[in-house]
Amino acid sequence: MPKKPASPLDPKLADIASELNWPQGKASALDKIRLEKVEGISPPSLKAEEIGRVAIPRELFLSRTQSHIEIYIPLAPGEADPNQRRNQVAVGDYVVIPLGYRPEKIFGVIGQLQYTKRNALDDTSEVHALVQADKLDEQEYIQTALVEPISMFKDGDPKAQEVRYIPKPNAIARKVASEEEVKLGLSLPDEGAFLGYVSVGGEKISVQGGFPIPYYLRDDVDKGDPLIFTHTLIAGMSGRGKTFTAKNFLRQLVGRRHVLERKGGANREVNLIIIDPDNEYHLMSEDGYLDPQDRQALLGQRVQFGGIGSKLRVFDAVEGGGVRYSGAKTHTPFTIPFALVSQFKYLIAGGELNEAQYDALVRLVDAFFRGSPAGTYAQFKAFIHQDEQLLPFIESGTIHEGTLKALRRRVDRGIFDHVFDQPQGAPLTQLCMEIFAEGMVSVFPTDHLSPEAERVVVLAVMSMIADAKTRGLEAEWAQQIARHPLVLAVDEAHNYLARAETQQDREINEKFIAAAKQGRKNRLGLVLITQNPQDIHEGVLSQVSNRILLGMERKMAEAAGAPAEFLKSLPYFEKGRLVVHSPDNSQPVEIIGLHFCLVKH
Repeated sequence: MPKKPASPLDPKLADIASELNWPQGKASALDKIRLEKVEGISPPSLKAEEIGRVAIPRELFLSRTQSHIEIYIPLAPGEADPNQRRNQVAVGDYVVIPLGYRPEKIFGVIGQLQYTKRNALDDTSEVHALVQADKLDEQEYIQTALVEPISMFKDGDPKAQEVRYIPKPNAIARKVASEEEVKLGLSLPDEGAFLGYVSVGGEKISVQGGFPIPYYLRDDVDKGDPLIFTHTLIAGMSGRGKTFTAKNFLRQLVGRRHVLERKGGANREVNLIIIDPDNEYHLMSEDGYLDPQDRQALLGQRVQFGGIGSKLRVFDAVEGGGVRYSGAKTHTPFTIPFALVSQFKYLIAGGELNEAQYDALVRLVDAFFRGSPAGTYAQFKAFIHQDEQLLPFIESGTIHEGTLKALRRRVDRGIFDHVFDQPQGAPLTQLCMEIFAEGMVSVFPTDHLSPEAERVVVLAVMSMIADAKTRGLEAEWAQQIARHPLVLAVDEAHNYLARAETQQDREINEKFIAAAKQGRKNRLGLVLITQNPQDIHEGVLSQVSNRILLGMERKMAEAAGAPAEFLKSLPYFEKGRLVVHSPDNSQPVEIIGLHFCLVKH
C-alpha cells in the first residue's frame, strides 16, 4: 500500500526542522502543538502594580486550616523586557486581591514561586535538548505564585478580619499600594515603642509616596495593657546587632507613663533597670551622632532619640581584694548586705550544693537570722562553725554531719567575704530610693567582677525586683520598687535564667516564672537579651510574648520561637535586619532597624 504523503509543515515549525536538519514531515504533531501554544499566547494587559490573575492550574480552595490560591504571572510582550514583571516578583512580597463581588480585599504574602511547562513535553525531550539554549525563552513556561492569605479588610474599616471569602478565578492580584493597606493587612498599631521599618528581603517596603512604614510595639495607655509588660526577647548571633537594637528599643521606653492598676490607679513613668555585663549601656546618657535629615524623619514618626542625661545613673558593686570599676565617669558604689540572704538563701548556695545540702543551708540561715536579724556574713561564718550551737541539728538528724562539713567548706570560700558587707559601698537596700525611682534608668555594670561575685550581685538585684512586684513585702526597698512600673533589661540573660541544673537555678527560675505571669497586673516587664536563647529556661521563655530576632542559625531560631516562615531565611539576615513576632501586636513581620544608634554606642 503506498504511503500517504506528509502534510506541509507550518513555516515556524519548518524553520526549526531546518535548523535541526530534519527531513520534511518528520516533526511530530506534539512539536507542532507546542509551537502553536507558545506562539499563540497573548496575555491580557495588566497595570504596572498588577502582578497577575488568580488561576486554577490544579485547585483553588480556602478552608479553616489550609488554602491554595495561585496567581498566574504573565509575560509583558509590549515592554522592552517582557520578563520584567516576573523578575520583580519575589517570595515574601505582600499582595492584595480585591474580591470584586464583595467590598473586601484579601491581604497575603507570596509564599512560593514556580515554573511549569505549557504542554506535555518536558525538559528532557529530544526536541528541547536539541534546540539551542538561546532559542528557548520564558514563553516555554508558565510562572505562578502561591499566595498565603494573612487577613481580609475593606476600605474605611479600621480593623482586619480573618479570610473567609474566596477570590474568583481571574481576579486581579496586585502589590500593596499604600501604607494604610500594609497597616490594615498586618494589623500594625499606629503608635508605641518604635522598632524599625516594615521590610521584605532586607529592603523597606515601597508604597505610594515612597515613605517607609514604621513598626511600633503597641502601647495602649488608655487600655492600661502596654505590651512591654508581656515581656520581650531580643536574640541573635554575635555581631548581628543585639546591643545596638536593644539600646534603640530601650530608649523608646524612657519617659513613658503607665497606669499602675487595670482599673484606675496612679499614672507613673517607667523605672528602667539594666543589667550590663559588658559595660555598654551607661553610654545611653550621651547623644549619638544624628544626621539632620534623619533627625527630622524621626520627629515625624514619634521616635525618642538623644542621650538620657541625668536620668541615667550607674551603680557598681564593690568586690573586695582590690577589684574596682572603671567605666562611667560618675557612678555610685554599693555592696550587697548579707541581710538579703534571709530573703534569698540561694545567693550563697552556688552550683555545687545538692538538694539535701541546700535544705540544710536554709535551716542554718533561718536559725542565724532568728538570733541576728541584721547579721553580717562574718557573723554567719562564725555561727556555722560553732559546734555546740549546731549540735541539736546533728543529734536530731535534721542535718547530717557530712552535710554540715560540706556547708562549712562552701561558707569558708573567700569569695563571699569579698562580696557581702563591703565598707567601700553603701548597702544596696539603702540606695533603693535612688535606684528604683520613677522615670530613672539605673545601670548595673558587672564586667569588673569575678564570675561568682557577678552572679551573686545580679541575682540579688533581680530577686529584689521579682519579690517586690509579686509578694507585697513590707520592707522599704520592696515598697519603693512596687510604686512604679518597672522594666528589667537583662543582657546575657542565659547566664542568670539558665535551664535548671542546680538548686539555685531552680529557685531563681521559679521566682521569675511567677513574676512574669503577673507582669501585666504588677507592671513588671522583662527584656531578655541573649545570643543563646536555647540556654534560657523554657518556663521563663514560655512567658515571653514579644520576640525580636536578628540573624541566627536555624536551631537557635527554633529555640527562640521564630515563626516557621522565617526559619529558613534568618541565618542569612545581615546586621540590622530582624523579625518581630508579637501575636498581640501584629502578624509576624520582617523589619529593618535604624542604621544608626539613637544614643551613643
